[in-house]
Amino acid sequence: MLACGLAIAMWLRLPAALEGAGLAPGIGLVAGSLLSGFLVDRRHHKAALTAGLALLSVALWCAAAVPPSHLWMRLCSGTLGLGGGMALLAADALIAAATSRSRAAALNLLHLMFPVGVLVNPPLSAEPLALAAAATATLALAFAAWTPMALPAPAPREGGTAPVPLLALLLFLYAICEAGTWIWLARYMDAARVLDRATAWLVLSYSLPLGLIVGRIGVSRILVNVAPLPVARIASFALAFTTALMLLARSPSASWIGGFSVGVAMAAILPTTLAMSWDALPRLPATGMAIVLAGGWIGLAASSPLIAGIADRSSLPVAMLVLPVVSLAMGALTIAARR
Repeated sequence: MLACGLAIAMWLRLPAALEGAGLAPGIGLVAGSLLSGFLVDRRHHKAALTAGLALLSVALWCAAAVPPSHLWMRLCSGTLGLGGGMALLAADALIAAATSRSRAAALNLLHLMFPVGVLVNPPLSAEPLALAAAATATLALAFAAWTPMALPAPAPREGGTAPVPLLALLLFLYAICEAGTWIWLARYMDAARVLDRATAWLVLSYSLPLGLIVGRIGVSRILVNVAPLPVARIASFALAFTTALMLLARSPSASWIGGFSVGVAMAAILPTTLAMSWDALPRLPATGMAIVLAGGWIGLAASSPLIAGIADRSSLPVAMLVLPVVSLAMGALTIAARR
């Protein structure tokens, strides 16, 4: 997870990230998740994890060592997506299989490594960041290859789950909101003359990951005794409120508080939804999780084209209203999921 967080931090610095996610990483992430889910359901969990980490390591070392070009960037980002999708799904599936009533709490703690990896983005320049990501992925590969892994017997289902298509749509909308925040918020603050883009990016790089860390630690304690679905519902409506406040911020301190609040609000949604997806297909739990995660990856790829398209037809401030609107739609979905 730390390697994936460092990889995301490195990818956010690429010009392609500011212009849109592109097809190559999106296709790789979807294909990697589905392939890993297929392997894990057939008890090839170690093969899925090590193969994903191997691809991730190769892509990161190549990105760190080879001068960038348009074709090479596409090739590296596609391999990065394939490996990252496989490794992430395999790690989530292993934790989900090993836990039962604390599954959502355990996945929230596992996903702490994402924001921890992103936090190292501001102090490191591009080259050390790429080397750190590649070295971390290689160490994770060595650890996974030499560690015995026995997939536990299926654990009892958690309460408060929902159908796979609805959960996939929920993660699709969530990814639009999170990717839109990461990729477009600094540009929005610059356009609104709140902060220049460099300062806005620095504020975002600290406030949002710290909010994610605090939110996931806090919600992991709540999820020990509370079903996942109500937590996802509250988090979705909180995200709508905090993204609206974030867009209204007009000072550096207000922007920092807004970014932190958005991080706290969105923290629980991804891992909690993945925990529910494990229970949605009892006979093929990893495949169910993979389908839901693929919905999130598609949302990641769709986020920038959606916001850019609205901004071209109207303005960036209008386009950024997509974030609270999408969050409200997520809350409505969680209400519809009640059984």
